[in-house]
Amino acid sequence: MSRNILLARPHPFIVAEMKPFLEQNGYSPRKVDTLADIPGSTSGAAGAIISLAVVSSIGESAETVFNALRKSAPRLPVLFASIIDFAAAKSTLERLAKNAGFTGAILGIDAASESNPALGKPDTFLFLNKDDLVSPEQRALATRIIKRHFR
Repeated sequence: MSRNILLARPHPFIVAEMKPFLEQNGYSPRKVDTLADIPGSTSGAAGAIISLAVVSSIGESAETVFNALRKSAPRLPVLFASIIDFAAAKSTLERLAKNAGFTGAILGIDAASESNPALGKPDTFLFLNKDDLVSPEQRALATRIIKRHFR
């Protein structure tokens, strides 16, 4: 049985690269078309993915989408995705966490994150970039980490 993953703020990278990756790992990605669709889409979801890209098919910022998601599903684990690397995205994620009043972990796809007890918790910000899906080794690591985060 596949588990639903909400593509809460889709970007072409997420749809083109992440969707097949998620499907190969037993997830059923569901794209959200508007901010107003979020409350009705979270039921039964194992997690949500929010793009940090400047543009998305949803015209709202990543922070606005995250806040709407938290309002309707406060316990849902979230993964942030982008084409930039973790070091470049970390300050954005820290600002987003601070603005939301979160003090949880901010994790990238690396060996240290694989056994981190914060995975799967709603106050953990997991980050994946496009390069995490390129090499077979990094892709396998991303698979293991995402499976622990989206249990």
